[in-house]
Amino acid sequence: MTALIQTNLSKLQKLTKYILMGLIVIIATRYIPDNLLKTKEIIMIGATSSISFAILDMVSPAINLQSTPPN
Repeated sequence: MTALIQTNLSKLQKLTKYILMGLIVIIATRYIPDNLLKTKEIIMIGATSSISFAILDMVSPAINLQSTPPN
């Protein structure tokens, strides 16, 4: 039962991470450029960045490097 809760919590954390990344891109796309973009274009850019981030996260998940102490 606890493994199921941990799996769901992990999925929720990843989903939150992807949504937050998309919102950050949307806010940056809205306020940084001098020329205003259409709202639909801004949302498309944010969605594309979230999907790309999710794909990259699935293809290359967190990499743990373990160094061996010198002898």
